Amino acid sequence: MSISVWQPSGSSSVSIEKLKALVTIAKDADLSNLESTLPKEFIASDSNLMKKQGEDWQALHELGDEELVLLSRFFTLAEAQLSDWSGDKLSPVIYIVKVLKKRKLFDVELRKWIKANTENRYLPNGAVL
Repeated sequence: MSISVWQPSGSSSVSIEKLKALVTIAKDADLSNLESTLPKEFIASDSNLMKKQGEDWQALHELGDEELVLLSRFFTLAEAQLSDWSGDKLSPVIYIVKVLKKRKLFDVELRKWIKANTENRYLPNGAVL
């Protein structure tokens, strides 16, 4: 009997194409009521985005500033409104905020908005350790 090592199939990284599609979805969605405005297939199939690791979000660096802010708002509200979209300490908002901070674009107003629209104790900065 031999033991083999499990290898995941394909890359788990979020592609720039996926991020651009998310930006389009976020622009078109009623952010105050995502469950009724987002396609049911999207809600069911893309909840796994909330559990991606930091290295899976490298394509965020290719997005523009406004796109990053829009996605930070979208993922904050998605986590609050959609039942299977819990990110906790892996929330995409944390990785988006890191990129915004690197660009010196994460301001007090966005921080306050995120805190006011989430119950996730890890947002916007992630786990302390």
